[in-house]
Amino acid sequence: MKDGCDRFHNEPHALPSGFSEFNRAFLLPIGYKGVRLMPVVRVSSSATFLCALLIVGCRSTPSDCPQAFVTAEPTTIPEGLSGTDLFVDVRIPSPVDGFVAVTELSAISGTIADPFARATTYACAHDVSGPVEVCVKTVYVESDAEGDALGEVPNVGCSETNCTDVVCPEEKNVCPEVSSLTIDPMVPMVVPEGEKATITVVADDPDDNPEALVTTLTARHGMIADARASETSYTCDPNVGGVIPICVEASDGACTDTVCEQVRCPGEPLENTCPIIDDMSADPNPIPRGQDSSTVVVTAFDPDEFPEALSIEWTSDGGGFEDPHEPETTFSCAEPGPVDVCLEVSDGDPSCLELPDAKRCMTIECPSDVIRNFCPNLNVINLNPSTIQPGSNWTTVQTRGWDTDGKPLPMVLTLTALWGTFEDTENMSCPEITLECPQSANVVFQNAIYICDRPGPVELCVDATDGACTKTLCTDVVCPDDVPTPP
Repeated sequence: MKDGCDRFHNEPHALPSGFSEFNRAFLLPIGYKGVRLMPVVRVSSSATFLCALLIVGCRSTPSDCPQAFVTAEPTTIPEGLSGTDLFVDVRIPSPVDGFVAVTELSAISGTIADPFARATTYACAHDVSGPVEVCVKTVYVESDAEGDALGEVPNVGCSETNCTDVVCPEEKNVCPEVSSLTIDPMVPMVVPEGEKATITVVADDPDDNPEALVTTLTARHGMIADARASETSYTCDPNVGGVIPICVEASDGACTDTVCEQVRCPGEPLENTCPIIDDMSADPNPIPRGQDSSTVVVTAFDPDEFPEALSIEWTSDGGGFEDPHEPETTFSCAEPGPVDVCLEVSDGDPSCLELPDAKRCMTIECPSDVIRNFCPNLNVINLNPSTIQPGSNWTTVQTRGWDTDGKPLPMVLTLTALWGTFEDTENMSCPEITLECPQSANVVFQNAIYICDRPGPVELCVDATDGACTKTLCTDVVCPDDVPTPP
């Protein structure tokens, strides 16, 4: 590294081998002697960081470089066992904003459960004994706002791998495995009241070592007839309904494998289980030029489907959705560039909405040729009459709005009231210019009927939305005193 640094500082026109003209364009502005520099208009964060590492890194000592060290506990695996815990310690003497250190574990034999984790496990190969070298490599990667890795940037002058030895025993243990746990009836079916569910366990220990295989079934509520049997029955607790987890643990005395499934019991659960967003995606993303939409999909579930059925709602300030309450729908861009698309799930329990798992967002890259959205116009909500006379209980409600660009989705008018009902709320369009529709393009109107269900004033509102933004107008209607109040 010393020779490379001397060359970098003393030869103005020389670049380290392997650098393209693209790299040269980013390196020259930082300072080569005797070169008249041209201004650089735009430099990516990755290129900037690479240049900084080349210049600053060459002047640094190896102690300034990020390093990772791996340790095993225990280092010597006892006879009859085959695994050990691995721990990675990362040291970054000179952190760089916007970049994170990512480590990768490797071994010449055996398996590592998660090579990119800072705490994981190593299992010896069944035909290998004695010392096995386990190594960890460190690289810098550019990170997004949430700290997730985006792309690798060479750790110039600092790339380093550290290793340690793990001693594998002559006699090893092969851990047991639960291949299946089935419950009949399966969720979402409910165990009929007064009846039992059948549980079947299939597990195996290839070497029957160091002890005989034992499986143990557990449930938070209810009763399992024989917790050690491979086939048994489950009886619901009459005081606890909803989804009940049932788990089986297979053990050979040295290591275990656990699998869980669910059974649904009649009645209400003791406490609600909040819904979970498992995954969300958009395709295509980024959206190519000439297109303005992407299919968004979410995988979400409510383990107990209580107290209400799972509902979802897509939202975005930068576009609209064909159906914001469907798990798979079409998102249409309302502006170019990156747009946040969010999803919220609910089971009717307000406390669940306060949890971070209730909402998740992703970024969709809308193409540069998308025309920025214009919000709809809404200025008509007329009542005829606004004060309903005794002997009647209804009035006509006229609404009208128009969307100058008709994007990202066709405009929709929706009437709402705190009480009472609406009829004939169909959204109608204007095929031509008339007295009712002085502007026919993208005009939507309603001729609805509002029916009172109690006396007194009621606020009626109409929302106009194009999927990206919403306008609201409200007015009051007075229902007559002879309208009976509902019980």
